[in-house]
Amino acid sequence: MRQKDRSLPKTQKQSSKLIGINFQGFGSSAFQNRITPVPPFKYIEDSFKIFSKNGIRAVRVPFYWESWEYNKTNCCDDLNSIGKAGDKYGIMCLYDNHQWECSSWLGQGIGMPNSLISTLYEMKTGQIPNHSIKKDFWNRWWDREIKTVNGVDGWDAQLDYLKNIVKLLQDRKSTMGFEILNEPEVFRRQDYCKVGNYHEYMVNELRKITDKPLFFSWVLSYTVIDNPFLQTKVAPVTRSNIIYDGHAYPPSFFRVLYFRVIALLMRNITLYIGEFNSGFEKGTILTQKQIFRYIRRLNNFLNYGWALWRWSYIPDLNIPAFNLARIEDNRIQEGIYFKYFVKAINEINSEQSEVVEKEML
Repeated sequence: MRQKDRSLPKTQKQSSKLIGINFQGFGSSAFQNRITPVPPFKYIEDSFKIFSKNGIRAVRVPFYWESWEYNKTNCCDDLNSIGKAGDKYGIMCLYDNHQWECSSWLGQGIGMPNSLISTLYEMKTGQIPNHSIKKDFWNRWWDREIKTVNGVDGWDAQLDYLKNIVKLLQDRKSTMGFEILNEPEVFRRQDYCKVGNYHEYMVNELRKITDKPLFFSWVLSYTVIDNPFLQTKVAPVTRSNIIYDGHAYPPSFFRVLYFRVIALLMRNITLYIGEFNSGFEKGTILTQKQIFRYIRRLNNFLNYGWALWRWSYIPDLNIPAFNLARIEDNRIQEGIYFKYFVKAINEINSEQSEVVEKEML
């Protein structure tokens, strides 16, 4: 039997898949309407060193339009520091134009900037965004009725900001690609097609400045008729170097199958699970048994990769499963759930390696 090469972590040696985690920045994730906690000393450097040591090959990096508008210099500096660390440690970075609960203007969310929504809605802080307000915003967004305070069309304003981010990062060797918009939301059946028009518009314009892979997200649907056939309508017509991003909380057999069916209906488009964890109910935890089962399932179903949610210096006080890191003496450290994740990856890759070696005998 041949000797195993132990010069690299198992996950780097034995898997070509982009296995990773979501990474929370600072300047690129700053709230526009409330104070953002400051990260610990050498946060980015220490984090990427930990990733490299444990065989993490890729990170998905959420960044926010409202962070860009709040302080462009800090946003760019933060993304440049992340890209530099990716270059240094050989870790691929997918830059994700993220939104969650629309905007910090509307409450506890983050994403859309004040210039887009401040004239439409009353400012709310520290609370769950009002459902009717979110519905009104997204309906207007897909109808292309939203304009900035300067009268610029919302889609065009977002495109201009995205172009700046792409130009900033596309030439780095660690840049894996760019995600157009995380979890766009729909409240009406007809808007699935409008999301597809939006993705097609963004892809065609971004293709003028980059040949990097472009990712588009599944839509978060508030309709009662959501199904794989409707989800296929959010895809851009253009498919060259385009990747579909699905999210699974948790990645149950049926949830992963759901995305596989959608990808197949999209002419077998490349599928990436950009976010997964054990759930998002208050108090949810992540056990070693759960993560082992999830990784095995994702490994069997997918060829491209996936990313666990999330590595952040800001603890999630409601969902313990989201806390992959901890802080000790003002330095970022591995959390127990991150250790579970790495152990599961290594054990599964070790099993696969043994099978390959037996076949070679």
